[in-house]
Amino acid sequence: MEVLALKDYMTEQRKLLMRLFEDNIGRKMSIDDIQNELEGKAQISRSAIYRNIDKMAREGLLEKTVSPEGRKTFYRFNADDKCCERLHLRCEKCGKLMHLQSEKEETSITALLEKNGFELDEHATVLFGVCTDCK
Repeated sequence: MEVLALKDYMTEQRKLLMRLFEDNIGRKMSIDDIQNELEGKAQISRSAIYRNIDKMAREGLLEKTVSPEGRKTFYRFNADDKCCERLHLRCEKCGKLMHLQSEKEETSITALLEKNGFELDEHATVLFGVCTDCK
């Protein structure tokens, strides 16, 4: 498997939001809930929360649902038990988000990076490229 270049880097704000969702797996949170959880712990503006949450939802990291009355949007970490420990692959053409399913592939990539003195933050690492369906 070819190692793909990262298109975006992980900002401190995005890391903060990822940690919040990882600590609350299964919990649906509104923007108000997120802001309340972060109050006093970190300084992040409401607009930065919206911007990052929207991007994470587009990437498939968060599941977005709307309340029955349509007045509130909720976000939940879109993960199975091992999602946080997996590298993610995102197709730049169709936007599909996939996980490396083979531990052998993941180990090879990690070994290659470690050999070059680089350590991944695997909690939200997304490699960008083109999936087989879009080639």
